[in-house]
Amino acid sequence: MTSWNWRAVFYGTFLIACGIAIWPPFGRNGTPGKLKLGLDLRGGTHLVLQVLPESSLAGGPPRVAPKTLNEVIRTLERRVNQLGVADPVITEYGGSGDRVLVQLPGVDDVPQAKRLIVSVAQLSLHLVDRVAPTREGLLAQFRGGVPPTLMVLEGQGDAPGLNAFCLVRRQAVVTGRDLKSAHAGRGELGEPNVRFALKPQGAESLERETARSIGRRLAIVLDERVISAPTIDGVVGMEGQIRGRFTATEAEEMAALLRAGALPAKMRYLQELTVGASLGRDSIRAGLVASGAAILLIATFMLAYYRLAGVNAVIALLANLLILLAAMAWSRATLTLPGIAGIILTLGVGVDTNVLVFERIREELRHGKAARDAVRNGFDRVWVTILDTHATALIAAAVLFQFGTGPIKGFAVTLAIGLVANVFASYFVSKLLFEWVLHGRPASTLSI
Repeated sequence: MTSWNWRAVFYGTFLIACGIAIWPPFGRNGTPGKLKLGLDLRGGTHLVLQVLPESSLAGGPPRVAPKTLNEVIRTLERRVNQLGVADPVITEYGGSGDRVLVQLPGVDDVPQAKRLIVSVAQLSLHLVDRVAPTREGLLAQFRGGVPPTLMVLEGQGDAPGLNAFCLVRRQAVVTGRDLKSAHAGRGELGEPNVRFALKPQGAESLERETARSIGRRLAIVLDERVISAPTIDGVVGMEGQIRGRFTATEAEEMAALLRAGALPAKMRYLQELTVGASLGRDSIRAGLVASGAAILLIATFMLAYYRLAGVNAVIALLANLLILLAAMAWSRATLTLPGIAGIILTLGVGVDTNVLVFERIREELRHGKAARDAVRNGFDRVWVTILDTHATALIAAAVLFQFGTGPIKGFAVTLAIGLVANVFASYFVSKLLFEWVLHGRPASTLSI
């Protein structure tokens, strides 16, 4: 087999593999497609949160340490995993160093997701000294002050709808760091509760304290609020349970929070955007229409201006699009609405490459070169120009990806992959097509 035959087999096999890799691209009947869709195409929730600093640095404004921000992101990732969200995005947002972007594609219960994300979930167990319905009554014997070894926490009272105040030891018996696992369960009367297991060190501490505190109350504190304060009836060791007046859903949420771990800082919401699934489908439809219109207009122009050589350009254009989508499917890059704009821009860049090559071939033909020589010289002499233009565009895409956020990154990723695919399709595939047309023919002219 000749050189161009080997290349034809290789290129053909490669393009067929690309087609298999992306089919079906968007899925059918609710099943996921090969392309990973962003929130604006799939629907879901977009949240921007701010991490609140606990204290100010000396002589300067409050700032969040990079370590704290990284711990917040890791904890949020564990919490979102509890929701079962497919392909979430959790990353630093902007350049302020205290904001986090959370994108949850396909999430329907937004209030539940927000509760799960923003709760600090700091668990601790404290021995109780006194309980009273009011703070003043609780601190009457201390003349309104709180001893340094104690603290006052509010929580649920013995009667539904009533709160109580607990005077508890400041030193916790165990904390959330001692937690090994947690899951929702049912009590003896079928009431929802949360069962937890402790690590050996925490279990040893709890066993020691409960052994010498039988008859006293042990406060179970979550985010500085007493969930329940049961009386210690016996020694408690490796396992325990949190009882309170909460529903089965609340018990599941609490268990999920405890499993994910506590946030190292408090947070607040800065922005919330919800995209419905139907709106996402409309965006996909609009993107497909725009891409189809771009291909149709480009194909019409190339066929009208370059005649049969325009067919070559159209095939190279479709190969470019196929390689681009396959690369996104293989790499699991997220396709967003700005990414579709990047695809359309890539088609324009591809046509520009074909125009460079075709005009050079025309120039060679005007100088009396044979068709084969004109094609060979045309491709060889624009190769450096093609590399220069694409390298410049790749640098711009890299800058957008480095300093952009969210949709801007999606545009940059699509553009970068499309530029690389275009070099292959508009140069190598297009050159092979010309060689196939001219192979074994004594043609001295070319329809271009």
